[in-house]
Amino acid sequence: MLPGYFGGIIEAGGLPVMLPLTSDSADIEQITSMCDGFLFTGGQDVDPKLYSARKIGACGECSPERDVMEELLLKRAMEADNPILGICRGIQFINAALGGTLWQDIPSQFSDSVPHCQKPSSRILLERTI
Repeated sequence: MLPGYFGGIIEAGGLPVMLPLTSDSADIEQITSMCDGFLFTGGQDVDPKLYSARKIGACGECSPERDVMEELLLKRAMEADNPILGICRGIQFINAALGGTLWQDIPSQFSDSVPHCQKPSSRILLERTI
């Protein structure tokens, strides 16, 4: 978890909480009743199974456990009308969970000159942690 996520939530007046990977419906219910909103963060690639595609060789590392947990959490958060924000992988996950599709690897599947894999500046990470 990048420190910037926590710092941004704190700066916006929230209290960030890192959630456990769980597929237990009682845990998901408790989590959604405790939290006012949800940030689906960056991370590994969304498993192509979520959007009914076969994984290609250029697809990155996936976390099926995270996808299952976040799918349950997203559904429950939407039912409870909780605010939801997706950043990077998070918005890709929300898109796939709601029936959308994704390019698994833009450079090999789509001709584009825009860089799609960026690392956060170490200066920004340092400023957020100090």
